[in-house]
Amino acid sequence: MFYLRLTLLVVVAMAWPMSWRSAVWFASTLPDGRAADLIKAPDSPMPLYKPRKDHAPRARIGGQSRGAESGVPLLIALVPDHVGFTIKGDPSLCWYLSLHTAQAMTITVVDSRGIRPILERSLPSPLHAGIHCTRPREYGIEFKEQESYRWFITLVVDPDEPSRDIVAGGTIERIPYSEACSLGMPCTWTSCDRDAIYRYSESGLWYDAIACLLDLITYEEDKQSLERMLHHLLKQSGVYLPT
Repeated sequence: MFYLRLTLLVVVAMAWPMSWRSAVWFASTLPDGRAADLIKAPDSPMPLYKPRKDHAPRARIGGQSRGAESGVPLLIALVPDHVGFTIKGDPSLCWYLSLHTAQAMTITVVDSRGIRPILERSLPSPLHAGIHCTRPREYGIEFKEQESYRWFITLVVDPDEPSRDIVAGGTIERIPYSEACSLGMPCTWTSCDRDAIYRYSESGLWYDAIACLLDLITYEEDKQSLERMLHHLLKQSGVYLPT
């Protein structure tokens, strides 16, 4: 029943412009002048994202404008506006929530057959503002090679009015591990350092680049240069986080 409700919302959401459990947090409010610092005078080269396929169909579902108009939290999926790629069977699916909320939220994953969701779960409540990531394996799922999946986060504004729900999500495809290695892409499962960010980005492995960046922001001391890299990478795919 919920999947039917979500299907209708996705059709509506596709017409709106777009500019799990919490695993990573990135401050949604920055001190005066900090936002400008994230854009200017970078200490390190900025990553360059090169999509693996040109002229791919639109694949991002955005709730940014709808949330702003209705006064509810903004939901922004950290995804490109086309199919994003990964080499991992358990990639991080990340999204941004602008405000702390206790409203019901769900995650839905549908495979390329689209007959019924392979995952449909409620997220823990409440959720704080910031970036959240979840991984399929937390729910006993692993993405298959050469298979694409659509995933959505839904914020239920009013259980009696599905049309008010806010939906954000994207499409992900897992490429074969052997293909990544043969093409010189980063193919070490545990590889996550600054060099990996550049290699993932230039190889078109969007999900792996974003996940690695967020991990480094969490654990490294030099967070400011990494945050600049994150904003720069997101901006290349038209994703802008409020500051």
